[in-house]
Amino acid sequence: VEDVLSYLGGRVAACEKAGISRDKILLDPGFGFGKTLEHNIGLLSKVNELHSLKLPLLIGMSRKRMIGAITGKDEKQRMAGSLAAAVIAVMQGAWIIRAHDVVETVDALKVCHAVLEYKQKK
Repeated sequence: VEDVLSYLGGRVAACEKAGISRDKILLDPGFGFGKTLEHNIGLLSKVNELHSLKLPLLIGMSRKRMIGAITGKDEKQRMAGSLAAAVIAVMQGAWIIRAHDVVETVDALKVCHAVLEYKQKK
């Protein structure tokens, strides 16, 4: 997580130096790109720490190899694992979810948001 934060922080600084305003930037921690299964699981477990950069988070884990490694399923059979990952990310504040199975992901995230809204009221 520290390496990802450092890298993303550097990229944000480069964007700002190039004249891109922060309201035009979102962060994608790059699940699967140059990371081991352990790195990806660790990153998913700590998505909330990426908020220290104070930018919206995009999480793209749909059907990723890590889901297959955990579940033993091939790419087209990874929907349940992808839904779980999306919910975990949103429960930690992810703003945008990249998904292959859009209808199912929307349903899962509606339930997730209902719980989050309930928690905010209490």
